[in-house]
Amino acid sequence: APVFAEERYSARLAENNAAGALVLRVRATDADRGQNARVRYRLSEGRVRGAPLSSYVSVQAETG
Repeated sequence: APVFAEERYSARLAENNAAGALVLRVRATDADRGQNARVRYRLSEGRVRGAPLSSYVSVQAETG
């Protein structure tokens, strides 16, 4: 299974950040080889004040 560099990640951000601004970078590695070592990132969908989390932030699947 992938192992994250940190046990827990958190970030504080200023109100009204520009679209596309970097908020947080996460990193994980997988000890497997080849395609099985590839790590892809995604958010678990949740809601913030009734709106989908994905309407506030996005994740670069390849880089975290």
